Amino acid sequence: MTTYIKTAAMLTLCIFIPPLGWLFMYKYSTFDKKTNFVLAAACLAFFLYANISAGNVENIFGSKKGFEQSLTTEEFREKFNAAAQKLAPNLGLTIDKLTVEDKNFSYEFTPKLKLVGTLDGEQITELKIFTEPETKDESFQTINVLGLLIATLNPELDKDDRSEVFRDLRMLKEVSTEGTYDWTTQRGWIKYSVHADKGKVIFTAELLRG
Repeated sequence: MTTYIKTAAMLTLCIFIPPLGWLFMYKYSTFDKKTNFVLAAACLAFFLYANISAGNVENIFGSKKGFEQSLTTEEFREKFNAAAQKLAPNLGLTIDKLTVEDKNFSYEFTPKLKLVGTLDGEQITELKIFTEPETKDESFQTINVLGLLIATLNPELDKDDRSEVFRDLRMLKEVSTEGTYDWTTQRGWIKYSVHADKGKVIFTAELLRG
């Protein structure tokens, strides 16, 4: 391998796969330590800038972005409606307007199915679905709203992944209103839980802060 090819390979690896590039530099670089340090620093700076500009900074450190930490009520409404139009266009589950009061906001899909959220400033910290389904149709509607909520908060999850969340919460096919139960699961930055008691069911999506 010629010196030119080694240098080109080293710089390419340092830019796109820094750890491997540094190892290659340690073994094959023909430059002195100071030059190697400057090149490594410059490549790392470019690598970070490119990924941050592309919105991939969370992936650099091996974590899932999941729920957007800067999500406002209007951004949530727009993303929820986009998910509803894409995944359930014929069910009429879009949100017209959220009612915002102090540190809370809400939306009523039906008298038995209501969305309530908590705010820290303008940012959403928690979302809850309150439901009391008495028929299969009401249970089906609740399942669809919950599925859209998960798709909004964890857009990286596909259909099978969303179904897995439902399985973890023991509510894949319908919302059970019998007995008392609590189930919890987590995807990315979001902790999902479901609590039922005396026919009333509360589904919660909580933003976990680092």
